[in-house]
Amino acid sequence: MKLFFSVFSIILVASVLITLGLVLLRKHYVTPERLQEHLHPSVFTFFTALYAFFLGFAIVTLWTAYLTAESNVIREADALLVAFRISKDLPNSEPFRQALADYVKSVVDDEWSKMGESSRMSGEAGRRLDVVWDRFHMMKPRDKGDNDLYVGISKSLGEASRQRLSRASLVTGNLYPPVWVIIVFGFIMVLYGLHFHHLQQNAVRIIFDFMVVFMLICCIYFIYDIDTPFSGYITVKPEVFQQILARMTVAPPQ
Repeated sequence: MKLFFSVFSIILVASVLITLGLVLLRKHYVTPERLQEHLHPSVFTFFTALYAFFLGFAIVTLWTAYLTAESNVIREADALLVAFRISKDLPNSEPFRQALADYVKSVVDDEWSKMGESSRMSGEAGRRLDVVWDRFHMMKPRDKGDNDLYVGISKSLGEASRQRLSRASLVTGNLYPPVWVIIVFGFIMVLYGLHFHHLQQNAVRIIFDFMVVFMLICCIYFIYDIDTPFSGYITVKPEVFQQILARMTVAPPQ
C-alpha cells in the first residue's frame, strides 16, 4: 500500500507540473497573432480516439496475460501436489517426495525473487526439477498393478513442467515493442494537441488539462506495471507454492 501511494503521489506531482508547464508555455509564447492557430477538432478527436484504442488494446492484452500467468501458477502448484500425494502409494518413493519438496522450496525462496528483480528464472530451481524427474524414473514400479499410479505421476509432472515453461515465457515484458513507441509518441502528441486547443486559458481549461494528463499517466503506468506479471505493484504472488510446501513438509501422523 505504501508503494501504491508513493507511485500515485509521483503521478499527481508530474501531472501538476506538466499542466503548469502548458500554462507557462501559453503565457510566455502565445501572442495575439498565434491565437488564430488551432487544430481542427475532428482531427484531434480522431487522433485521441485512435490513441485510446491502443491504450485499451495494451491494457486488455496485458491483463489477459496477467490472469493467464496467475492461472498457470495455480495449475503448476496443483500438479506438483497431486504428484506428491499419489507417490505415497508407491514403494521407495520417499526420495521423490523429498526432491519435490526441495524444488518447491527453491521456487519460493529463490526463483520468485529472481523473477521479480531480474525477470529471469532460477537455474537452481531448474536443476532441482531435473532431480525430481531423475527420482521419478528411479521409482518405476516392478508391480504392474502400480503402473496406473506411475502414469498418473508422470502426467502431473508433465503438466507442472509445461506450466513452468509458460511461466518462463511470461516473466519478461509481454507488450509488442512498437506499441510502446505508439504509447509514448501518442502521449506527447496529446500534450501538443491540448496546447493548441486551449491557447486562450481559463480555470476550466486548465483543470481539464490536468484531468487528461493525470488519467493518461495513470494508464501508462498501469500498462508498464502489468507488462511483467511477476514484478511491480500488481504481481502474481507465490502463496499457492507456499501452501503446497507447507503440506509437503508437514510431519506425517503417528
